[in-house]
Formats: sequence, C-alpha cells, structure tokens
Amino acid sequence: MSISGCFTGGWCLARALLLVALGPAAALAQAGRISGTVTDSTKAPMAGAQIGVVGTRHGATTDAGGRFTITGVDAGTYDVRVQRIGEQAKSVTGVVVRPGEDTRVEVMLTRATVSLAGVVVSASRRAEKITDAPATITSITTDVIDNTVGNNFAGLLKEVKGLDFIQTGMTSVAINARGFNSSFNNRMLMTEDGRVSILPENGLPVGTLTATPKVDISGIEVLVGPGSALYGPDASNGVLALTTKDPRAFQGATLEVTGGNRNYRDIQGRYAKMFGNFGVKVAGEYQKAKDWENFLYYNAAGTIVPSTTPGAVSEQNLKDPVNWETGVVRGTGALVYYRGDQRLELSGGMSQTDGVGQTNVGRNQLRDWDYKVLQARYSTPHWYFNTYGAQSKSGTSFALNRYAGAQLTPANAALSADSLRKLSDWPSDGRMYAAEMQGNYEIPVLMNTTVVFGAQYRNDVVSSDRQWLWDRVTTEDVSNAQTGIYAQTTTPVASWLDVVLAGRLDDPENYDKQWSPKAGIVVKPWLDQAFRVTYNRAFKSPTILQTSFFIPDWTSIISIYGNTGGFQTTNTAGSVLSTYQPMRPESNETWEFGYKGIIANRLYADATYYRSDYENFMSPLTIVGNPFAPAAAGGPTFAKPLENPGNNIPVNSQGRIVNQAPTPITPIVLTYYNLGNAKVWGVDAGLTAILTKHIEARTTLSTVKIDELTVPAGASPEATSLNAPTTKWSIGATARDLGPFTVGLTFRNVNAYYFRSGTNTGVIPTFGTLDANVTLKIPSLENSIISLTASNLFSCTHENLKYSTPITTPPSQPNSVLASSDKGCGFDRKHIEMINMPSIGPMMFLGVRYSR
Repeated sequence: MSISGCFTGGWCLARALLLVALGPAAALAQAGRISGTVTDSTKAPMAGAQIGVVGTRHGATTDAGGRFTITGVDAGTYDVRVQRIGEQAKSVTGVVVRPGEDTRVEVMLTRATVSLAGVVVSASRRAEKITDAPATITSITTDVIDNTVGNNFAGLLKEVKGLDFIQTGMTSVAINARGFNSSFNNRMLMTEDGRVSILPENGLPVGTLTATPKVDISGIEVLVGPGSALYGPDASNGVLALTTKDPRAFQGATLEVTGGNRNYRDIQGRYAKMFGNFGVKVAGEYQKAKDWENFLYYNAAGTIVPSTTPGAVSEQNLKDPVNWETGVVRGTGALVYYRGDQRLELSGGMSQTDGVGQTNVGRNQLRDWDYKVLQARYSTPHWYFNTYGAQSKSGTSFALNRYAGAQLTPANAALSADSLRKLSDWPSDGRMYAAEMQGNYEIPVLMNTTVVFGAQYRNDVVSSDRQWLWDRVTTEDVSNAQTGIYAQTTTPVASWLDVVLAGRLDDPENYDKQWSPKAGIVVKPWLDQAFRVTYNRAFKSPTILQTSFFIPDWTSIISIYGNTGGFQTTNTAGSVLSTYQPMRPESNETWEFGYKGIIANRLYADATYYRSDYENFMSPLTIVGNPFAPAAAGGPTFAKPLENPGNNIPVNSQGRIVNQAPTPITPIVLTYYNLGNAKVWGVDAGLTAILTKHIEARTTLSTVKIDELTVPAGASPEATSLNAPTTKWSIGATARDLGPFTVGLTFRNVNAYYFRSGTNTGVIPTFGTLDANVTLKIPSLENSIISLTASNLFSCTHENLKYSTPITTPPSQPNSVLASSDKGCGFDRKHIEMINMPSIGPMMFLGVRYSR
C-alpha cells in the first residue's frame, strides 16, 4: 500500500496508533516482576526501605507492611540491593526473572552500628535515597533522637548544615536558613506528620509549642532552601519536617525523667500496643525551668530605651513583672487501623506553654498559650489523604512593652496589675482547617518515571476578640483561604541520569495566583554518587498579621495597621516623601549546584553552592510616619492611607492618620510593606567520616553573602538586612557502643554579625560552644539508658566588638569586624545569640530512660 493510500484510507495511521498502544503492553508481557518483603532482625516489617535492581532503572520502596513490587523487569539474572537509613545495606545476588512470572525476594536487614546515608522523604515528598534527593537535606534518625534525654527536639538541630540555630533560652530556640532572619521570622515551614504546623495568627512555626513530646519523634528532616514547589507559600527558606513513631513499629512503654541546672525538670512517657489490626499510642510530657534573665526598659510609648532614660520603667518593676519561669505540658494520642498495605490513623494532641517570646517591638509574656490539633490520615502504597484542624489560643499572654506604656500613662496610675494586663493583651483564637490529597505512581512506559501529584486546601481563620485585627471593625473573624495543586516527575532517562520537573500553582484568597516551578538534573556516574543542578522559585505570602493588624490605640502615641490599601508618608508641607503599595508576596529564585556521595563506604559528603534572587521583601513592623521626629532625624512625617478600607482608619481633614483619643493627635504609625531586592550566594557543606566500626566524625561549614542590594530611598533597611553570620561551622564526633557507653562531642562556631529587627538592633559577637554527652546502656534493661548531656559546657566569646560607625547605623558591610577585645574561653561562660534576649550559659541534663 502506498503512503498516499495510508493517509486516504486512514488504515496505516490506525495501525500505527494500535501498535503504539499495544507496544508497552506487549513489552510488559515479556517482562517479569520482583516482589517480596523486608523485615528487621526481629522479623518486624520495615517501611521505607529502598530496593534497587542493580544496573537498571528499576526500583521500589517498601510500604508500611514491608512489602514491595517491581514491575517491568526484563528477563534475566540480577543483583537486588536493599537499604534503609540506620540499617546495613544488603545485596541479594542471582535473582532470576522470567517472562510473566513473579520472583520472590525476602530480605532481613540488621542494624548498622554507624550509618552514612539513607532514605529521606521531604525533598520529593516520596521515599528516595538521600544521595538522589534534589535538595540540601539533613536527616536525624530515631537512634540519634533516642540517645538524648530531656529538653525538646530543637537541640538536635545544632549540627544541621546550612541552618542558623539560635538559642534564646533553656528550652526555646529559633531557626532560619540562608539569611534574612528577623525577631519574628516565618520563612521556614514546619510540618508534623504531613500537616502544616504554624500559628495561624502570625505565621510563625509552632516550634516548642508543639503537642508532640520528643520521646514520640521517630525522625526529623531539614530541607534547606526554597521548597514552595511541593510545600507552598510558607517554605521560602526551607522545611523542618517531624515524623512521629508508628504504634506498630514502635511498641512498648517508655518513661524518661530528666533533671538539670536552672531548676530544670522534665518527665515524658509513651506507650504503644497492637490489638489485632489496631494500634494505639499515647505520649505526654511535663517540663519546667528557670530561664536566664535580662530586663528591658520602656518609655511611655512602649519603646525599648536605655536604662538611664528618665522615667523609663524596667520589666522587673512592672506591676505584673516579667516572669522567666518557662514550662510546657503537652500530650498526644493516636488510633491506627492496618489492613494489608492500607493505613488509617486518627490522632490528636494539645500543649500549654508559659515563657517569654520576642517580637520586633519588645517581648511578650506567654501565659497558658494553648495549641491543639486533630488529624486523620489514610494511606495506601499509591495514595495519601490527610485532613486536620489546629487551634492556637493566646490565653492570658500580654505584650510587656505595651504594658509598660500603659503603666507609665498618668491616667492609668490607679489601675491594678490585672487591669493593666488587659490593656496590653492580644486575645487570639487562630484556627487552621486543611486537607490534602496526594498520589504517587511509577509509569514503566515513560522510562519508569515517578510521578508525585497532589492538591491542598487550607483556611486560616483568626479572631482577636474584636480588639487588634480587622475583626475589630468588621465584627467577623479574619480568614485567609488558599488552594494549591502540585506535581513532580522524576525520570531516570539513563541509569546515571535523573531529570526532575516540578511545579505548584497556589490560589490565595487575598492575592494573585502564584506559580512555583522547579527543575533539575541529577547525574549519578557511580553508585551512591550524585551531582545536581536545580532551579527553584519560592514565594512567601503576607500573613494575617501583616494584612489585618488594626489597632489605632497600641499606646497613647502609637497606631498599628496592616497593609491592604497602601500608605503614603508626607512632610509638614504635605509633600509626598514615600509611597507604600499594598502588601504582595515576596519571591525567591534560587539556582543550586550540589554534590552528594559516599566514598569508599567511609565518607559521606554533601556540598551545595547556591545563588538566590529575592524580590519584594516583606518588611517587619516599620514606622511610616513619626510626627515627633526631631530635625536631626529628618523632621516630622505623617502617614496617610492610599485606600482606606471601609474608611475605618481615622484621618483628619488633611487625610493624615490620627488616633482615637478624645482629642485626636497624629500618632507614630507602623505598618508592613514590600521593599527592595537582593542577590545572595553561599555554600552549605557537610562531611561525615567513619573512622572505625564504632566512631564517626562530622563537620559542617556554611557561608552566605550579599552580592547586590537595592533598597528604595526612604525605605527602612530592616527587611533586607541579612541578619545572619556570613560564616558558621561545626565539628563533632560520636563513639557508639564502646561497651555500654556512647560518647559525643560537638563544637559549634558562629562568626559575629550585625542584627537589625525593629528595636532589636546590635552586634551579636563571635561565639563558639562545646557540647558533650555520655550515654550508658543498662544491660539488664533492653533499650534503657542513663544519659548526661552538657550544652555550652565550654564557650569562647569575642566581646565588645567595634564597628567603624555607631551601632545605630550599621556599616555597609555589617559583618566586617574591625577590632575586638575581651576575647576569652572557659567553662561557665555566657554568650549572646540574640539581641535583647538573655545571655546563654551552660545547660546540664541528667536523665534516665526506661523502655520495655
């Protein structure tokens, strides 16, 4: 038949299409399958084990029952490699695959004394070898977590490459990655068992307010760098992902009791048991400590001032003084139903926390802060459904700076301590309602491409009791709903080359749609060696606090507004000095060039060079009008709304914002806005070496520097302040199973840097700290230990750092220290990790964990 005849009759085209459609099926009919189970030394099923057919692109990951199936394997004889984090890898040789048949492989893995790498899930939202993951990622495994006592999970993050770890108290920390930190940082996303864990009212990670006791955490993964393509708007600088212990995989009872210096005491426990196909677990914790202290001074405007300022009041001299007693009560429970490879879990938890928290304008006294969560999850090997609700309530917390301003107001002289607290509280009820669906498939006919796809819905609903948010005007709770869809494909176009493509489309209720693409290639020239190049675009949406703050009477001379309509700053003559458009999302485009590899089974290296381009920085709470500014500071300025939502921002006849006093005045006005762009580059690197069968050594190094910085004239430089050390490094070693003992040492060094975030402005000096721990296994009680941990046991400090310009005017290169004095090292030495928070000294913990 001629070609023209084919097109005329359509038969050739139909036959060609039929051959294309039947070709893959015919090929699969000539192929076979490899299936089986993976168990541990107790014959319990092992989920998350990675199975690979050596010399091919075929592979699989075990499900919750330890089962796996690999389809489309050509007939022949192969070696099958099985590995899982924390276990010794095993190869099964001579596996024969026959056409149309199923070849069974049963593998039992044994615990590795020291492991170099393993399997992670947060980089691609599916299980994969850490060396293949297209991101900078650190995994903290169960054996590491279970080898600690006391405190919370946060202390385990000190050695994470690329992460800024900031200790602000005995039990409180802050984290960030790759710069642009602040005292109210919300650029890192936190998740727990797949749910977003942030406070709806301000967008901050839940952190130490979590309901999950450390004794119930099975793993922690930290993804450094933009993660919006798979995680959405809160993952601009990275993701902190916590996973709790499955009741079937971790059965039995655990009780841990810890005491320490500064009156530290902690008791936590967990119990899990199987009842047929049902698994049940409960966990709880009680923790108290007397934190280090420092006292700030405030004036009548609620502004931090030097202690010598006439009329200023110290936090310790308030009618309701600052209380440095920190504590938390938390607990969780879960019921899990298992049916074959299906898993259904219902879980819930709560916490109540006391302490002191920092903001950009002062500090908050946290009292009875409640956090609650309910979650339902259902999973099969290919599908995952997740729905949850969370609630955050501020209890009787209040702002210390606002309290001081109220106390110094003459009209309030006769008010009681409790009445002043009610004038300075911020009642909040923040609720999050969310759901997610995710699927994952391997498509043999597309070169075994792995596809992960999903959709998320989330609605943050916040009430300020009609006091300090927009609900004060509308009498309706403030809501911010957003929907996102995402997908990622990983195509092994060759045994040595993976191509990764991903994208996410978010549709926020209050902003334009946001597109977050991701693309990368992973080159694997040898086993467990990978080079990668990736591109990511991430974005950060404004929070409810940044858009819906509405409090004309923060103090007698300060008003605070969210920015949904924009503002102008004018001078006395009415001339416009600056214009601030309504808030819009901040974006971050990043290129990464990385290497991960295991060398000679003794060395694991992970190094990344990155370049990031930030646009439309979201500022912290910043002054846009100050009628009291002296001539030396530019003279008085006045704020005017561009668009006055509902005409509810009070203004005078000139359009200037006034307060709501009986005789209105033009106040100091604070708001949020977008400004400036920056280009940064840096390196995050880590090295782990197996020195002997029992001893490993580790080191990390991170750098970050600004290449270009653009700040509009008249705009505050705060939002584009790097607020991070240009260099930080750590070195550590762990000796495991030296008889019944495990011993660890870690030294962490952070170079000096300038920090500017609202009223928290100054130099954080260079410091280095040594941590040590000794753990004794109790031979007669399996999995029970006695542990002694010392954080900041030995410290080196460089005090009184001097800059070329006064501390209130940072130099153009704020991390270039010109001179230093009073440097020294020693035991029982304190150091500063955050401006206007207490100096941190040694922390000693002695604990006992009993497990059976």
